[in-house]
Parts: sequence; structure tokens; C-alpha cells
Amino acid sequence: MHSQPLSQQKSLCRINLSISLKTALPEDDSLYITGSMPELGDWNPAGRKLEPGTDGTYELELSARAGSIVECKITRGSWRTQGIYDPDVVPPDNLVIKVSKDKDVKVNIIGWLDQRDIESDPVQGRFFNSEVFPCHGLNYKRSVQVWLPDSYQAKGEPCAVIYMHDGQNLFEPVKAFAGVDWKVDETVTRLIRTGELRQCIVVGIPNSADRMKELNLFTKEGKAYAEFIVNEVKPWVEANFNVSRQPQDNALIGSSMGGLISFQMLYAYEHSFALAACLSTAFQKTNGQIFNTIANGSFRPINARLYLDAGEFEPPIARAYFDMMQLLKATGFIEGHNLMGYYEEHATHCEARWAGRLYLPLKFLFGKK
Repeated sequence: MHSQPLSQQKSLCRINLSISLKTALPEDDSLYITGSMPELGDWNPAGRKLEPGTDGTYELELSARAGSIVECKITRGSWRTQGIYDPDVVPPDNLVIKVSKDKDVKVNIIGWLDQRDIESDPVQGRFFNSEVFPCHGLNYKRSVQVWLPDSYQAKGEPCAVIYMHDGQNLFEPVKAFAGVDWKVDETVTRLIRTGELRQCIVVGIPNSADRMKELNLFTKEGKAYAEFIVNEVKPWVEANFNVSRQPQDNALIGSSMGGLISFQMLYAYEHSFALAACLSTAFQKTNGQIFNTIANGSFRPINARLYLDAGEFEPPIARAYFDMMQLLKATGFIEGHNLMGYYEEHATHCEARWAGRLYLPLKFLFGKK
């Protein structure tokens, strides 16, 4: 067996995580940890099962490089059953561990998300649900949800359209996977009322159990998902609502993998979409393929307008964000003109953060001049 070089050994720090339950673990349930490291399950809510010690405490030792950031959550196996460790932060934010030296981290779980009432959030505007589409080439059929602001008019000047991925998480906390929605209806309504945003409608496209494959154009499922939007959803929207068909009036918005497919569709379907907002985009999930595609000249800023962002406490995504911003500017994008980037300090990878900065891409893409 080969030992690690001494320099590499010195760069690794030990994290001893100690989790105490100050609330009962429901009968027949188990405790799990998930997070930003492979040994934590890469954000699978049932990523790594934990076993209690003789004193009832759950202990876990991790190794991470000095200067890195580890994010994690405690669950009972699903996002709905997250552990609450701060009474003032419900639903819970990610636990963030800044690694600089060996450290002991103690976490007290004081409650469970599924045992707390999620406050209802009256929707502003109106909803219309489509029929179930054939979804050719996809394993899961689905309908879409169209949100109209109160100011929507069936006649007159056509509205812009925003197509958003992970549609379950957009409007209502009771439907959002972790009880936190993007507050799309509130944000768009406010910006329209203050005169900062053009008239637009939002089309929420729900994800499926194939989300990781569907939201990546480099997979066959991703190609089928993109074709589903372009050939099934978009024609239905344009036939049933007073909207513009022009690419410069049609945007794609998503986060993480949803940001990736939005970015990819912007260059692959330029005759359908000229605008995209990609929040906390998972560029790193393509193993460099997306960077090679852009570097090889597949994406040129002819009529495109693009927003990218990242948070401090999502290191792989933040690194990829800075690399992509640099590459896009090298291909001809001009920051402040057809490209906007935003880096949020102390921000984790979660719906609450994306909801908080949604106004930025909306104003950049559809703001009144």
C-alpha cells in the first residue's frame, strides 16, 4: 500500500462531526447525512446512514483539504424530513464548515421539517395547467403550469415568456421539495407594478425522477427534454396565450442542473430562445465537456443575453462560474451589455438564496429600458 506524500497529508484536515438529537427520532426511521462530498452522498437525501453510539450520539469523521468548504444536511432519508438545528431558520439552511485546521463540529437537532407546519403562501396572479403532454423520448409524462400576472391581457401587445425548470419549486412552499419556493409570483408581480419589468408570463416545467439526466443536453434524456420544451410546450403556450414568438422575448431560467440545461439550450436552440439565466450552474457535472463546446466556437453572442451567478459556499460551482465567465468574455460576450455575472458572499446552494436574487436576472433580461 502506498502512503500519501507528506505534503498531501499535511493539506488534509480532520473534521469530527458529532450529532445529538434533542428531539425524538420517529420509530423505524434512521438518521442520514448528505452533502457536498462523495462520502456524504453528493446531496442524495439518504446519502449516508449514521449509527448511534452507546450514548445515543451520532459520530462521523471526515477528511477535507485546508481551505475547502464542506456543506451538509441531516435528514431521515428525504428532503421533507430534514433536521432543524436553528429555530430561526426553518426550513434549515445547509450546515457550512470552513476547513482550515482539524476541528470538532457539534450539531444539535431540535426538530424535523415534516413535523413543522409550512406556512401557506397565497399565490399572486393566476394559474393555468396544461394537459399531460406525450413527452416523446422521456420516461415520465407531465403537464406544465402557466402563471399569469394580474396585469396579463389576452389582447394587445404580446407578453414575454419565461420557461423555468424544476417547476415544483417556483410558486408554493407546500409543493416545493424542501418547503421553500422561489417566490416567482411575488417577485415578478412586484417588479411589474414598480415599472421595472416588462409584461411577462412564467411557464413552470416540473422535474422528474430522471432530473439529473434530463437537465443535461449531453445525454439522450436531456436532448429529449429540450425537444419536449421546444416542440410540445412552447407551441402549446403560443397557441393559448398572448405571447411573443420572437427569441429575444423568450427566456430559460434554472438553477444547478436547471441552470446547465438553460445554458445549453441557449446555444443549441438560438431560433427559439435568446435569453437565459443560469443560477448556481452545475457546469462541473459535464466533466469539462461544456467548456470544450464553448471554446470550440459553438456559442457566439449574436443576439443572446445571458446571466450567470454563484455563491461563496458552493465551491465547485463557484470555480466553474469564474472559469465560464472568463471563457464567455473571450468568445465575445461583453459583461454589462449581453452578459451579467453575480457572486454572492456567504451564499449556499438552496432555493432561499435563488429566490433572494431572482430579481437580478429578471431585471437584466426583461427590465424596462
